[in-house]
Amino acid sequence: MKVLIVGCGLAGLAAALSLTSNDDDEVHITIVERRSDLESRGATFGLQINGQKALNEIAGVVGDGQSSAMLEKLKSAGLLIPSSKGYMLPWWSVRDVLLEEVKTREDKIKIHLGVSIDTVSEKDDGSYVATFKDDNLQICADLIIGADGVHSHVRREILSLPKPTPSGAYVWRGSIDTNAGSNDKLKQMQEYPMGKIIKFGEGMIVAYFNFHPKVVGQTAWVFTARANMLPDNVTIDCGTTTPIDLIKAYMDSADGNGDEELKENSELAMLVFGNTHQPSDLTLSSEMGVVDLNQEDIGWGGKGRITLIGDAAHAVRPASGLGGSLAFEDAALLARYIARSNTSSAASIEEQLRAFEKIRLPRCKSISNDQTIRAELTYKVGFGGVPSWDPAYEEWVQEGIDATPEPPVSEMDVLAHLLSD
Repeated sequence: MKVLIVGCGLAGLAAALSLTSNDDDEVHITIVERRSDLESRGATFGLQINGQKALNEIAGVVGDGQSSAMLEKLKSAGLLIPSSKGYMLPWWSVRDVLLEEVKTREDKIKIHLGVSIDTVSEKDDGSYVATFKDDNLQICADLIIGADGVHSHVRREILSLPKPTPSGAYVWRGSIDTNAGSNDKLKQMQEYPMGKIIKFGEGMIVAYFNFHPKVVGQTAWVFTARANMLPDNVTIDCGTTTPIDLIKAYMDSADGNGDEELKENSELAMLVFGNTHQPSDLTLSSEMGVVDLNQEDIGWGGKGRITLIGDAAHAVRPASGLGGSLAFEDAALLARYIARSNTSSAASIEEQLRAFEKIRLPRCKSISNDQTIRAELTYKVGFGGVPSWDPAYEEWVQEGIDATPEPPVSEMDVLAHLLSD
């Protein structure tokens, strides 16, 4: 069986590993990625318990009490999150561990960088042929997996599904070396807790994620802004507006005057942004989008032998760091269903894809709704003011791919009223 995976991020790499974990010589995978290189970009990744369980299965290790070498490598590189028993890592560290494992399977997995998928058509024999923009490359496949992120071309152009719903929240991400230069304020950040969140008014949040000493001197930053909560004279232009612009505008407004602690926070933010590893990160912003899984007439959205995983299928707000772990769940469960199919039969593959999507939809929908509410509450009451999960719901989330599709309690019922208080 020939598989085309669009996207060489965490979801795509995990799917490639999961589909080749059982030594099936009949599975051959091609991954295509529009970026021409795999830079160390991004900020943080939360490897939650459900993601750890999925990663074990992706690595071919099943059974309680066992742990794969891949998972142990990530644990040793990450910081334990006491409240959730998850691990916080730099995003690129997770990508690199997966990529390293993919490269050990070069007989089964090929990667093409710098190519963007354009069209997909079905041949007379039932297989697909994909063409690519500005490239003569053509790839034939029996199965196509869209793992190309929230702005997925497979989702929008191949499957003709709606774009993600704009959230009104914009995000910038980057990282700094707090050992760079001789600035004492940067070095003092090494004493920060694992995560430190600072608000600028109601509409802006900057979060610092301290990886020191696991990754010496490394701190990632994430800046988010709600467009409808900014001062009247402030607008966001993706590709131009920087966090520096927005914080300066806020500090120059009436709301930003007269608070010494706010002034210190602003000065630190300016220092961090001025020392970011890649200055282009300051203009590399996007409006966070959410895939609306509540549209019953659309559902997951797969058709034929084309399906979606990761953010392409269910982009969620990053409230509890669950997006990546959900992508790992997708990859592990998809491989289970493909293993049940007759891979020489198009009808059998299609049947198992729809079964995969049917069982994933209610779980991802519930978690997405929960994360949207929690993200909105963060602006309203601050991160510390957002209530903990209901214990039964938390257990359901952590159980992962073996959990029941539907949650035991509705988080919408628990949290929704807080948004209108």
